[in-house]
Amino acid sequence: LSRGEFLAGKILPYAAISLVNAWVLWLMAVLVFHVPFKGSLLFFFAGSMLFVLCSTGIGLLISLLVSTQMAALIITMVVAMLPTILFSGLLVPVSSLSRGAQFQAHLFPAMYYTNIVRGSFLKGVDAHVLWLDMAALAVFATGMGLIAYRLFTKRPRV
Repeated sequence: LSRGEFLAGKILPYAAISLVNAWVLWLMAVLVFHVPFKGSLLFFFAGSMLFVLCSTGIGLLISLLVSTQMAALIITMVVAMLPTILFSGLLVPVSSLSRGAQFQAHLFPAMYYTNIVRGSFLKGVDAHVLWLDMAALAVFATGMGLIAYRLFTKRPRV
């Protein structure tokens, strides 16, 4: 297998599962909790796909840089999970963070995805307003993919 085929094989199952999760969560929000969805379904799921690619790209990159599963788990928690929760704008609006924290928030794809979700569900806006958030997710996903592709090497059998 080529590097690209191998990496696609690692990412695609997780991406598919994550998209099914996004669909189920969307259905629960709309049907169970009666959250009004005012935006474009296509735009929302395109943003979800880009966010999934960003997230799986981060996971793939971490797995390429460490040799054990436990190390990958710890690094993911410290480097990805905690900052994502703190800087996504979900708990505290990014605009109310300090300048340094606002800069850090822009380094994580969750902030852009939070804008897309809020805009799609509550405001009914789509690409004409949130194109910059979609572009940031696309750049982030592409960057993660390219870095992972460059760093990947097949490990010799022991």
